[in-house]
Amino acid sequence: MPSNLNSPLLKRYNFQYIFVAISLIIYPATVLTVKNVNGLISGLFVIGGIILIAYRHNKEIQPNRDEMLFYFSLVVFFLAATACTILGGPQYGATGKFLHLLLAIPLYLYLRYTGISLACLWYGLTIGTFVATSYAIYEVWIAGQHRAQGITHPILYGDLSLAMGVMSVAGFGWFRERGKLQTILPIAAFFCSLLVIALSATRGSWIALPLLLLILAWYMNKHFTLRQKLIAAAAIIAAVTLLYAIPQTRVSYNVDRTITNLSKYAASEITSSARTTSVGTRLEMWQAAWTMFKENPVTGIGWGNYTEQANRQVEQGLRNRSAAYFPHPHNQYLSALANGGLIGFSALLILLTVPSLIFIRQIKHSKSREIPRLALAGLILIVSYMIFAISEAILERSRPVNFLAFYLAVFMAAIYAQQKQPSQQKAHVRKHSLSVTIITKDEEDRIEACLKSVAAWADEIILLDSGSSDKTVSIARQYTDLVYETDWPGYGKQKQRALEKATCEWVLSIDADERVTEELRNDIDEVLSSDSPAFIGYKTPWAVMLFNHRMDFGRSARAPLRLFKRAEAHFTDSDIHEQIILSNPKSTGKLNGRLLHYTHRDFGHGLIKSASYAWLSSQKYYAENRWGGGLIGATLRSVWCFIHIYIFRLGMLDGAAGFLSAVNYSQNSFNKYAGLWSLRHSKNRPE
Repeated sequence: MPSNLNSPLLKRYNFQYIFVAISLIIYPATVLTVKNVNGLISGLFVIGGIILIAYRHNKEIQPNRDEMLFYFSLVVFFLAATACTILGGPQYGATGKFLHLLLAIPLYLYLRYTGISLACLWYGLTIGTFVATSYAIYEVWIAGQHRAQGITHPILYGDLSLAMGVMSVAGFGWFRERGKLQTILPIAAFFCSLLVIALSATRGSWIALPLLLLILAWYMNKHFTLRQKLIAAAAIIAAVTLLYAIPQTRVSYNVDRTITNLSKYAASEITSSARTTSVGTRLEMWQAAWTMFKENPVTGIGWGNYTEQANRQVEQGLRNRSAAYFPHPHNQYLSALANGGLIGFSALLILLTVPSLIFIRQIKHSKSREIPRLALAGLILIVSYMIFAISEAILERSRPVNFLAFYLAVFMAAIYAQQKQPSQQKAHVRKHSLSVTIITKDEEDRIEACLKSVAAWADEIILLDSGSSDKTVSIARQYTDLVYETDWPGYGKQKQRALEKATCEWVLSIDADERVTEELRNDIDEVLSSDSPAFIGYKTPWAVMLFNHRMDFGRSARAPLRLFKRAEAHFTDSDIHEQIILSNPKSTGKLNGRLLHYTHRDFGHGLIKSASYAWLSSQKYYAENRWGGGLIGATLRSVWCFIHIYIFRLGMLDGAAGFLSAVNYSQNSFNKYAGLWSLRHSKNRPE
């Protein structure tokens, strides 16, 4: 059951969870064989998500970084396609199919709220593959059709069947935990999907298969034994060979026909019938699309205008009439270039790349059993579409774009639900001692929360205070006896003093405005439970808290070096922006748990802190005899700083707080170099 079933709404109406669970079986079982069911299920989920948005349910839950990136990739593609189409001459409904991708957001929100039944998800994928296989066998071997196609095109039938079959394999570990016999299901689903692509004569699926197998091999390298890998490889090779050898599958016939068509095309004239075959038509459309892109490289011709432009090339004698047979060029990448130019193509790459990177990161770093499996299935889905897009405008067909949006939302929601489950990590016993060092001045409102986050966990806490006039020192003494009152020599020297008082093997250096999260404590314990940690220093990702908002992007998405082996590190003497210098700078790892950083008490404190840091930086640059470019340089740096943080580092995804943060950094950049100019100007001014 979902982790949020304790919510009052679900206690009263938990039929929603049951409805979603049943839908996860019905959707894949009918998507290729029964009309309208997939659209109905998706539509009901979307309506549920829109209702949640309208009533701002769980509005206190801030989307995490992965969620915001997921939303960003969907919105960017839809807006880019729509804008390019408008600029190319509005074609109403031309980008309507892309709306499925945008609606994946409310669909995801609904599934995140209700929860995902993993049993129904994994069984549903296998059932969907078995149904598609049975239908294909009936159509080709019993009804005598030339190609299996169900209620869609043969290409799409084969593509989506392969995607379901390989995604089923991602759940192999889940099936294995429920009994060895159950592992037959995902294995059978995979081999059934190979039969389907043979019976549907789908070339694009065969192209996708090797890359999907490489992804599975990469995943298996960590989770399976060598014997299991060899058995899997042998079985796949045997199955492909068998499919090629059996005449009824028509695999060998289709391979020979493709080679023959390519040979005839290469030797043909533009008007030749050799250019109207399946292969010849694609090559003609691809060249027509490339010409359209070269003529409109920035925004393209706009979706809905392909056929008209292709006919123009045919009339000019540049292309065979087959180039205008279809409303798209049967290649999603070339379609994006022709219809959306570089803008549309870039948006397509964002759409395909961002979710892939999210899934890869979850596979590599998640400590959950379930999350890597779900992420692997999500990665298989995206990579499948990346390859299918070579031979088909896969996102310009209603059924496959709906399938992509549906399962992207499903896997993202399932991962979210697993992340909210109570931690199943085993307790790590540290084999190396840990000191926590902190420097303070007038931090009575923040130091207690900082100390609570490390008290009863660290082996020792060392705090150096440089003349606080409030209760900072008395609060600190409640948590540690190692409190020292000193003068203020600058940030670098003060932190080095604290380091020199540490006695443990490893040191975690934090500030009074920071908090160590449970996840970060677990990560550190895991590192220090090793006999010999892999690195001598570790970076800890920041989670900057600003104006009651967790900053996930911009300059806040950084990971400063904070954990290190005491004997292998020292601080620089810098008065500001001190650094930790390791004896071997390359021996640096990165943890996953985040360090909360409450950088500003309020907006006014932010202004004062920024101005202070800027002036200290100005004095440092002046002492280093920097030039800085004068006031023009200060202005240009300020503008670039805003663009870099708000646009390129996606600070815009942090909302209003992200905008204020980018402006603050931009102002800080200007102040630093304007201050440097003032110091140099004062020095050079005649008496």
